[in-house]
Amino acid sequence: MKLYCAVVDAETVRLFHDITKIKFNVLISYYYIKGSAHKLTSLYRNMIDSLIMDSGAYSVATGKSKISLSEYKLYLKRYGHLFDCAFNLDDKFDNPEHNQRHQDYLQQGVARERWPVPVVHSEDDPEGEVQIYVDQGHDYIALGSLGKHRKFDADTVARIMEKFPDIRFHLFGNFDREILTKCRPYSADSATWGHKAGFGSVYYWDPDEKKEYSIYMEHRDTKQQAGQILYSEFKLKDKLNKFLSSTFGFDYARVLNNQTSMQIVNIYFFTQLESHINSLPVR
Repeated sequence: MKLYCAVVDAETVRLFHDITKIKFNVLISYYYIKGSAHKLTSLYRNMIDSLIMDSGAYSVATGKSKISLSEYKLYLKRYGHLFDCAFNLDDKFDNPEHNQRHQDYLQQGVARERWPVPVVHSEDDPEGEVQIYVDQGHDYIALGSLGKHRKFDADTVARIMEKFPDIRFHLFGNFDREILTKCRPYSADSATWGHKAGFGSVYYWDPDEKKEYSIYMEHRDTKQQAGQILYSEFKLKDKLNKFLSSTFGFDYARVLNNQTSMQIVNIYFFTQLESHINSLPVR
């Protein structure tokens, strides 16, 4: 299983690699590709394990941007080979038929190995939508959402994967731990690492307990979120401090006052999570 961290700035890749020397899996949205494409596909490519591109459909669906289908297709034809894969412009989460038309248009005239990966959104019959793309020859399919407002749950993902055992599935925008450990999709992506840092918190994996913690670093400009542990009250604070120092060269003050440092800590956590889940026996 590959866990992709969705980035908005290529410099995140360089900063993480400079400090950890670790390659991680990167997803970049077409919405953010301007100014980052050359760095990600060439300058920093040796710092990345796998590189994939989202179409920016979420930005379109939420009104943040306008991306034309022809523009995106032209980009795929010219530069799609620089990415391990790219996804359909599935910009209507409540209209699978619309997204299927986009898929049909985008894959016409594009080399088979650079087909955009289709994305499923059917609320009523997700298995039926998967079957449409399987019948077209796709063996890598993304699970986007169950309609406009609901993410895929563990039971639905498990049911789909059981019905289509030979298909590789990507879980869009979702690092739900139950799904990742129970279902083992081929891949998944999320921007959780960045969102957590934005709220002033870091993830920490304790190797002895084999347990994860979300720790609020108590920054004055953010508020503690549900489920977070106060740094000052964290029972493993000394272990956390040692981990930050030995792994990144950070002390508490640097992490507290530097959001980029929090981001680096959180990306590292997801590289750990990926390794941990991949080491578990398949149920």
